[in-house]
Amino acid sequence: MRSLVRSTVILSVILSSCVQQKQPEQNSMALHNTLQKLEYNNPGLTVDLDGGFKVFPLPIDFDGDGDYDLVLSESGAYAEAGVFYFENISGNVDMPVFRRGEKISYERRRLSKDGAYVEASVVEGRVHVITSDRVGEHLLIYKDVPENVFWDDNEIELTEKGFALLHYMKTTQWKMLDFDGDGVYDLVCAAKTAKGSNIVGTGATERAKEFASFPKHNRLVYMKNNGTNEDPRFGDPVEIKRTDGKSLASGLNINTLFADFDGDGDLDFIGIGRAQRGEKFDVTWDRNFMIYFENTGTKTKYRFGKGKVLTFEGKPIQNESRGTIHLTAFDWNKDGNVDLLAGDEDGKVAFIKNTGKMADGVPQFLPPKFFQQEAKYVDFGALTTPRVFDWDGDGLDDIISGNGVGHIGFFKNLGGYPPKWDEPRLLDVDGKTIRLIADKAQPNTEPPYWGYTTIDVGYWDEDDLPDIIANEHNGNIVWFKNVGTRTSPKLATPKPLYVNWKGKPQKPAWSPGVSEGNELLAPWRTSPFIMDFNNDGMNDLVILDYEGYLAVYPRIKKDGKLMLDHPQRAFVYPSGEPILLNQRTGKSCGRLKITFADWDGDGKKDLIVSSKPAVDWMKNLGMKDGKMVLQYMGRVSSRTLMGHTDGPVTCDFNKDGVPDMLVGTEIGVFFYWERPSFEITTTMTTTGKQKPASYKYFKR
Repeated sequence: MRSLVRSTVILSVILSSCVQQKQPEQNSMALHNTLQKLEYNNPGLTVDLDGGFKVFPLPIDFDGDGDYDLVLSESGAYAEAGVFYFENISGNVDMPVFRRGEKISYERRRLSKDGAYVEASVVEGRVHVITSDRVGEHLLIYKDVPENVFWDDNEIELTEKGFALLHYMKTTQWKMLDFDGDGVYDLVCAAKTAKGSNIVGTGATERAKEFASFPKHNRLVYMKNNGTNEDPRFGDPVEIKRTDGKSLASGLNINTLFADFDGDGDLDFIGIGRAQRGEKFDVTWDRNFMIYFENTGTKTKYRFGKGKVLTFEGKPIQNESRGTIHLTAFDWNKDGNVDLLAGDEDGKVAFIKNTGKMADGVPQFLPPKFFQQEAKYVDFGALTTPRVFDWDGDGLDDIISGNGVGHIGFFKNLGGYPPKWDEPRLLDVDGKTIRLIADKAQPNTEPPYWGYTTIDVGYWDEDDLPDIIANEHNGNIVWFKNVGTRTSPKLATPKPLYVNWKGKPQKPAWSPGVSEGNELLAPWRTSPFIMDFNNDGMNDLVILDYEGYLAVYPRIKKDGKLMLDHPQRAFVYPSGEPILLNQRTGKSCGRLKITFADWDGDGKKDLIVSSKPAVDWMKNLGMKDGKMVLQYMGRVSSRTLMGHTDGPVTCDFNKDGVPDMLVGTEIGVFFYWERPSFEITTTMTTTGKQKPASYKYFKR
């Protein structure tokens, strides 16, 4: 929103810094020397509901109005942590619209360890949430959550063997339900990943010794309630096994998903995993299938056999995100059939409807559909990597961004100041949505299930139409040629970039990517940047080279075709030393996002780079012997937005000639900083120009 009321002091400071340059009326966020969330500024717009990063959905009638709302525990991000309430404003329908999220926990508070593995338990109409404490020392129950909003926390007493699960496993998820059909609610636990030596809390030394003999496999257990629902007394954990003697948790990503999915009166189970041997599906990924285990026993004595993949029209039901899925079993639409709600890595929540029909002994669910919310903050899922470019040729700067699931999105600038933004439109090739996920990976590296697409937009060939260069998460760089028009872009099938190597192709020592011949394989999760580095009229590629140095791949013509020449480490410190932007190796290689812009107004393009905790910049001192000399200036911003590195880019939405900053984040929201003048180059000081840092840049 624009601010029409300002103090005389603030106004005079802003005007005096503009060097006689006329300034448009400023957005209120410009009066704060910090990053703020970019708003859609588009009343009436609805978009995919988004709760942050790796959310756990808790369906609860939180406001007591008779319909189910969503309480989301955000579990993965630095920028925003806590518990958020999304009000259902449509009532009892399958796909309601929600009001934008409201934080209901105090600053930095999370449930359990980092907000993870929480579940709502409904006991005789009362909604409780059971979690471990922050260090896995105690088991807590938050009673009557709608009334008490997570303030009435009490400790649950466990037996010594029950506490062993809590103390020795990294993640535990707990739920109260009547597992053995006696009318009294028992305690079920999904326990995953042994802690190893990282055991903390009271008595840690003794527990570390006991850990040596503790069974370390993942398991599902139940603890019988030998008391009452009001005064429970839980017994020792009993592992839940299949009829073949193996743990029901074997080979699965487990939650406490016990419910009567087939409506026959006993508790079935759904886990997430790969297809069973002998089951083959024509899909790109074989991960995160939903596996249904029917209870063929009775309400009082379970019997679980071989699992079956949940399918729809012959294809496995899968969420869009393949990274992290958190399922909750709940009769969302009150039709008597237990549905699934799925929170994912992107912070979205999907409704997976149980139709109530059966086929071959398997309940039939519909594919996931994302819930919608009133639009507030511009968001693109998770791990966003924006660029600012007039994509549709209407004279207004738009936002083009990659994200964690491999999409490339177009946010149209609808004009005005502050700009009004349209919902993201997923770019496509011949009508098929772009989904950049590699189809193969190196052995012993992360599987090709994530997108994490990093991009740049610019004129890559010689037809005066903007194209897109993208890094496919694994380091494979591809080019989307624009075969449309300036006002109606259309992208062709992506092609790899080829390099005129001097000798053997340079490839990172560690990379999940696979390349052939002279294809370029860059460090993973690293953004490309298009610029005419040597001023020869052809745009070159700037990116980290195979060892983490900032390098340029000059453009050349060979046999009448444009291609890249061998990389040059043409960016140096004032000492002449090549700039090693990321000296880390293995999985910590790459990861950085770069852009160049005249940040300080001296006419030369400076380097702006993601770092830890946020964004840094390096001043361009000019060219020397064909190399760009860069001086490390320190932070543009030190606000911690990252877990994964942020995606900074410059913009000028208010058209005052001063580049501002837009930052894509792990949580998917775009943060925006509108500067009053070139004199202010950092959010860390408001007095005088920023001076060079006293230490050389290195990734921390």
